[in-house]
Amino acid sequence: MTKRILILFIILFNLNGNAQNASDKNNEQQISYISIGICDSIKSLKAINSHLVNLQQTEIYSKFLNDYILIKQENLKHADFKNEFNVLNYKLINELNKTCKDFKIKNSTILPFTNLIDIDSIFSTEETEKINVLARQIRTKNKMEIVILTIDDLYPEKDIDEFSINKLTDWKVGGVYQKSGAIIVLNKKLKKVYIATTEIAKNYLTNENCDKLITNIMVPNFKTNNYFEGIYKSLIEISNILK
Repeated sequence: MTKRILILFIILFNLNGNAQNASDKNNEQQISYISIGICDSIKSLKAINSHLVNLQQTEIYSKFLNDYILIKQENLKHADFKNEFNVLNYKLINELNKTCKDFKIKNSTILPFTNLIDIDSIFSTEETEKINVLARQIRTKNKMEIVILTIDDLYPEKDIDEFSINKLTDWKVGGVYQKSGAIIVLNKKLKKVYIATTEIAKNYLTNENCDKLITNIMVPNFKTNNYFEGIYKSLIEISNILK
């Protein structure tokens, strides 16, 4: 299915410090340790063809990820689990692609019916739940899937437009819904927000609609560090547009 960018808008909003707290650093260290274990395991693989190598690597990766999640989930609130899994999977795939030359899996996956993937840890647990509830309502009542993604880098792409299109495609956003889907990508570090939609979704959520969402709702809120308000109010407006 052909994908199309709706709009790119560079936003000059104020930033708080980018320093990670102790928990964030600990999570990054854990991801690094897991990736080393996976990489060491796949280096020892002996396979005749590339298809078998990919299959074996997938099994190894899944085993490491599953073991980690089984331990980690005991310390997670239910509302956080899906986002935690998606973030871990996303970061781990990126880390392996950056550091393990033998690793063959290039794209991360997300759990079904995912709405928010908060890689950059912008939203609180309460804010995450409110965003997910509203996005689920849009999916159910308005027949469009909206994914919100916050990121701290664009790896492996250089431009946010290419990055957004690839994520829209890789994750098959909106694939089973009548009005298809869109992805909102927010990067505080680059001061950019980007909305990409499928061709079907463009018929319902137009370029003009998205331009107004960004300029009238997102940017004013992002300038005052009200990221939740910017996203949440935009989702309310999308719901109104899709009625």
